[in-house]
Amino acid sequence: MVCTRCSETTIKSAQKCKVAVFNTNIEMQQGELKGTVLMTNAEELLAYTKGEEDQFETFIKGLAEAGIKVVVCSGSCSDLAIHFFEKYEMMIIKIMSKWELKRISRSIGATPVVNLKTPAEGELGYAAEVTFREISSKWCTIFRTENDENKLATIVLRGSTTAQLDDIERAIDDGVNTIKSLVKDNRMCPGAGASEMYCASEIVKMGKQDPTLA
Repeated sequence: MVCTRCSETTIKSAQKCKVAVFNTNIEMQQGELKGTVLMTNAEELLAYTKGEEDQFETFIKGLAEAGIKVVVCSGSCSDLAIHFFEKYEMMIIKIMSKWELKRISRSIGATPVVNLKTPAEGELGYAAEVTFREISSKWCTIFRTENDENKLATIVLRGSTTAQLDDIERAIDDGVNTIKSLVKDNRMCPGAGASEMYCASEIVKMGKQDPTLA
């Protein structure tokens, strides 16, 4: 699986790693209502967010202790979260498309989690290699597995113009959909007017053989 996103931390590759997928933002929970906090001294100001920061670090530390090296999330990831991911040497990749998140989860065998907690062992995915590399002047993150039969593969297209790439993409979509249809039902009728041309040709032949039919 190839996606055009990079890691938010300086860790750009991981081998034989567990991958956690979160279908939510990774940031401290905010209250639904606005509130006012009254502080009477400097110590209260310094300790204002200390408890929340400690709790958030405990969450990320739990991911690291579970052997997770790569985290994929949908939406935003706070600067505080990126700081702790950097501290525990983990990759964090933000995916803005829910369809792309679903494809990544399927390719590595992970189950997206909606709560900020350490996923169960059965919810984690596995990748033989997650690396950030350049493909034809485009930097991409590649999720590679060791399975003989992968559940998903990415077709990388190269072209000189965007219009050309769009045409190639549509052609590949048509070809893949044709294969999917033939796998379900292998009966096929020629298209693009081929059936009509064959019928017209047979009628002409019959007319030559028997002028009364012409």
